[in-house]
Amino acid sequence: MSILTRSVKGAAVALLASTALTGPAYAIPSYGYSTLHFENFTLSGIYDANGQTLPGVVANSSVTSTDGANYPGFAPGGNSAGGNIFSGTDPAQATSGPGPFPAQNTFTQALMASSGTRGDAQITGAIASGATSNLVSEGNLTINGSAGSNAGTSTSINASFTGTSTVSLSFAASSALMSSVGNLGDSSNSQASASFRIFDTTTGAYVLIVDNLNAANSSTDITPFSLNQNVASTNPGSPQTFLSSLTNYSYAANLIASHRYQLTLADSTSVILTGAVLSPIPEPATWAMMLVGFGGLGAVLRRRRGQAALTA
Repeated sequence: MSILTRSVKGAAVALLASTALTGPAYAIPSYGYSTLHFENFTLSGIYDANGQTLPGVVANSSVTSTDGANYPGFAPGGNSAGGNIFSGTDPAQATSGPGPFPAQNTFTQALMASSGTRGDAQITGAIASGATSNLVSEGNLTINGSAGSNAGTSTSINASFTGTSTVSLSFAASSALMSSVGNLGDSSNSQASASFRIFDTTTGAYVLIVDNLNAANSSTDITPFSLNQNVASTNPGSPQTFLSSLTNYSYAANLIASHRYQLTLADSTSVILTGAVLSPIPEPATWAMMLVGFGGLGAVLRRRRGQAALTA
């Protein structure tokens, strides 16, 4: 085997060894973030601040929070926690991927510089006297495949009334969403939703809920625009965002004596990410080995040219 052949083979072996040690590296990741924040969340006309019934008689109620996360090559995470309308609920944060991840109940952006997905939810305080609620879904996908996360809460109250009563709901809320991708073929979708409904189980119809701040928005299904958003991106370098500052909301509904009602409050966030199949991009170690290999090849070629010139 000639020196030239051995040098070329050596360079190839060095490149293969470098790739095997470092693995494939990919370009800019796909990222998604969605959060909902509620404060001073107060549902009155059923319970007072001490938990005593007013005109309404509650048959039963439930509060549930859930979260989930999945990432290619890692076990998915998911948690659920039940609570009540006096103390709220707080499930463990769901995570999947290499991380690192922030502490539980971190609702700001925290995965911009790491890989993985997470979902988290929390309700604190009594909804009769001003509860606080937070949701977050976030993900940073740095390899090929699909990933996602979600978080949500659901509150259900079944009640009847001894007399005609007005139930009111008030709160302040904000939302923030972001989606970005780094490569053609990638996609990022971030979603947030919140709704409030009252169902008259006696008549089988939903009750009209009046928007105290804007009567034109009165409906049987309250879904505030700023809290029901979806942003998506498939264009590298053009992140899509939505931001709603803290805004006050106020609603009321008239309920009839002797009828039975189900009041439902629900909110959720989610992130769905996909990474296209990409060609591996050599990492710095790979480039170094390439330079060493081709440097040796150049030296051999220069020696052979010199020997050829002397014998000519």
